[in-house]
Amino acid sequence: MRDLVSGNVSAPEFARSWLAGRRRALDAEERVREQFDRILTRVFYLLDDYVIDPTLRGPEDLTDEDLVAEVRAVLAELNALDER
Repeated sequence: MRDLVSGNVSAPEFARSWLAGRRRALDAEERVREQFDRILTRVFYLLDDYVIDPTLRGPEDLTDEDLVAEVRAVLAELNALDER
């Protein structure tokens, strides 16, 4: 997520790698604290509204910029968890 926000990876690269990583974590039945899981689930639903191929995006789909902005907000939530 930090790489996306800092511009080190593109939105499509982030979407592909995040979804693959999340799938691996679920397959391995990894467990995390409820608050952390809620935040990760939020990213999953963001990606559900994001179409990787921009030529297939509709007006209701997130743009690359929208995704970056939302992930930035998610990172702020994660940072707040660290401060508790």
